[in-house]
Amino acid sequence: MKTIQRYRFVLILVIVFVIFYSYQPGSGYFETVDEIFSMVAGKPINASFPIVFYQSAYVDYRFDPPRLLIYTLNPCLKNNQLLLADLHFDEDNSAPVRKNIYGKPMDGYCPSIFIPASSCFYVPHTFSIALKPNEDPKKVTLFLDNRKVELDVQKVYKKSTEGITVCLQPVYYYSQWQNIVLYIEAWRAQGATRFIVNFHSATKETWKVLEYYRDLGLIEIKSWPSFPSLPADIADKYPKIDNSVYVLSYFMAMNICILDIKTTIGTVADFDEVMVPKNGRLVDYATKEMADANVGALYFENNYVLFTPKIYTSNFSGVASPKFQTTAKHTKADGALLHFRYSPRYRDLETTEKSFRFFPGDQSAHIKNMHDTAQKIFNGSIPTFSSKYYDALQKCLSKVDPVEDKVCRSTSGICREEMDEVADWVYDKSEPLFLVAS
Repeated sequence: MKTIQRYRFVLILVIVFVIFYSYQPGSGYFETVDEIFSMVAGKPINASFPIVFYQSAYVDYRFDPPRLLIYTLNPCLKNNQLLLADLHFDEDNSAPVRKNIYGKPMDGYCPSIFIPASSCFYVPHTFSIALKPNEDPKKVTLFLDNRKVELDVQKVYKKSTEGITVCLQPVYYYSQWQNIVLYIEAWRAQGATRFIVNFHSATKETWKVLEYYRDLGLIEIKSWPSFPSLPADIADKYPKIDNSVYVLSYFMAMNICILDIKTTIGTVADFDEVMVPKNGRLVDYATKEMADANVGALYFENNYVLFTPKIYTSNFSGVASPKFQTTAKHTKADGALLHFRYSPRYRDLETTEKSFRFFPGDQSAHIKNMHDTAQKIFNGSIPTFSSKYYDALQKCLSKVDPVEDKVCRSTSGICREEMDEVADWVYDKSEPLFLVAS
């Protein structure tokens, strides 16, 4: 009988992200799928199907038996479509083992039931199959008729290092560098030990801040560039991927980042989100709350935070006594998500005072540190903040929002021309992370 180990890696998540990890050991879903599809004849995906593959496959040893995971972007699958794969187990070119691998959309629906993503042609998918105990693939070759693509293999093990890892959704057209200073310093004070930043584009000032923290060894900047073109013979038959995938396929980026977490606690949080307990440090609070084996995640009530003066003046003194706005009626945890959005979504909410603070202990020492850090990053000449970059992005998105059920909110594609007119952006120029069969 097949057994599934309990998934003991825990996440601190805002409620909107609770479902982002689309499958968990213990669900039994993929075992059922494997058994059902092994009884019916599947149809291999062919070279005319518009699909691109993340450059690495993963073997997840938190499952028993381990599972092979392959990530793709493609339109909705028919029930019997599959990937034809050769698994290579040795470096000496011994005969590979052929597998039929079936997939499902990451969020469980295709097309997405999330309205801004419902019109997107390309949807992130996970193809998965259970491996036998002695199967340890070193490489995977996928066949689409006479074309093929080769993926390297990364391994995922149970998380054992103490600490908090913070995953960032793809950073694109980002200009609020002050947010990053507050974010990194606050999360560090709360016990974060590693930051993984998926990078697409930002202003030069923002890039300078990211470089500073990268060079200190505090953050890892991982490429998340534009998506590749489909093979020439089918490219003109389908939309460009950049123009029809929801917000740089952030959902896939989150899933991949989670696999890269090596600490016992992890979360996904934007550059304007910090989670804090009422007392002490987040890492200590979370470790205590999650000592119970039945606790796998903590929920934090969302609170919009206002500063006086605004941090975009490069004066962080307002962080000491923020004001709060919230739509929630209660919280299930003794903590809060502090959401310092540039322009709060709910302007008509009542402004209140609460005891939550970004930093444990002495606020003034941390605020001075942020001032000193900004001075150091910009060599004593701090740039004046301009909202024109943020405003330009919002203006572009405002054209999409009224028709969001008919237009895919594919930010990197639909807004690039307009954004290039307002700034000389630092773009990730690496080779595409996604591969096409050739």
